[in-house]
Formats: sequence, C-alpha cells, structure tokens
Amino acid sequence: MEKLIDISFAPANFILTLLMLVVVLYWIVIIFTGLDLDLDADADVNSADVGNVEGQGFWSAVWEFFYIGELPVMFIITLVVFSMWLINVNVTALLGISDNILGFLVYLPGFVVSMLITKVVAKPFVKLYAVFNHKGELPIDFIGKVGRVVIPMSKDKMGQIDILFGDDVLKVYAKSIDDDAIAYGDTVIILEESPDKKFYFAQKYQP
Repeated sequence: MEKLIDISFAPANFILTLLMLVVVLYWIVIIFTGLDLDLDADADVNSADVGNVEGQGFWSAVWEFFYIGELPVMFIITLVVFSMWLINVNVTALLGISDNILGFLVYLPGFVVSMLITKVVAKPFVKLYAVFNHKGELPIDFIGKVGRVVIPMSKDKMGQIDILFGDDVLKVYAKSIDDDAIAYGDTVIILEESPDKKFYFAQKYQP
C-alpha cells in the first residue's frame, strides 16, 4: 500500500492522482448532498466559433461516439480519468520511470487507450440510464417539447437541443425533420423519435 502511494504521487503520476482525488471528491459530494454539479458539455464549443458547421459536426460525432448526452458527462470523465490513472501508475511502475520525465511519455498512449476502454465500459450503461433520467425519475416524453438548438442540425447532420424541464436543462440529440438547416440558437419543437430511439426529429418553431 505504501509503495502504491509513493508511485501514485511520484512526479509522472501526480497530475493524474490529483485528478482522481478531484473526481472522488465530486462523487462524495454528489452522494452525500444530492447536488447536481454535472458539467455542461456544450460550454466551450458554443462560445467558440458557433458558426463553424464542420467543427460542430466533428464534436457532435465525438460526443455521440462516447455517449455524451446519453450518459452524464462526469460519468464519462470519471471512467477516462480512472482508466488513465491505472494505466500510468502500472506502466511507470513496471518500467521504473515514475520519477523521471520518461513517465510523462505514457500520458498520450494512456489517454488513447483509456478512451477506448471508456467506450467499451460505458456501453452497457446507456440502456440502463435510458430507463431513468439523471435524477432517477421515469423517462420524459420529449415529443411536443420546445427547446433551443446548441449544436446546428440538418436532415443529414446530428445536432443537439437544450430543453428546459422544471429547474433542469436536458439535452437531446436531434436532426431536422425536413430539408431546412437549423442554426445555433434557433427555437425548435420535437416532432418524432427516431426508429432506433437514439435521437429525435425537430422542426423550427415560432412561438
């Protein structure tokens, strides 16, 4: 145990160990206080060049690949940080490089492998999380709900909508139900759910 602590706080692993402690602290706060401190997955993307359709399409594909929107952002981050921490601690210990600069070279391959591990580990939780929303309540019927577009969409391009539900802002994936492209900030109404139940079809809406 003492050796594990020494390796964990060695120079090459200190940053990841610190991140692990932050993640653990986050979940302790959630468990004992019930506070909803989940991150907003769109914040940085929306504030930077929201008109860049190609960039939005790239991030939309990344989020969909890692189930962001289907699972809480902090759940995904936790899996990535924990996987990367395990990889780095074990690899640097086996190679004896936890105390020198070579240990930092493990970060990039460790990150890539941890993302792939997260993809596999998170998949079974998607259907489970779909049964209940993030507060354990019954699923919400989004048909007929009105929301604001935070990632532009078209008939062939996936976007994302923010929907105000009580005191919460819920995020859903959506495509345009017709040939009209829908821009960031537009108000839309959800009309249908896709056959695979992974996203919705929406249309511009004028209150």
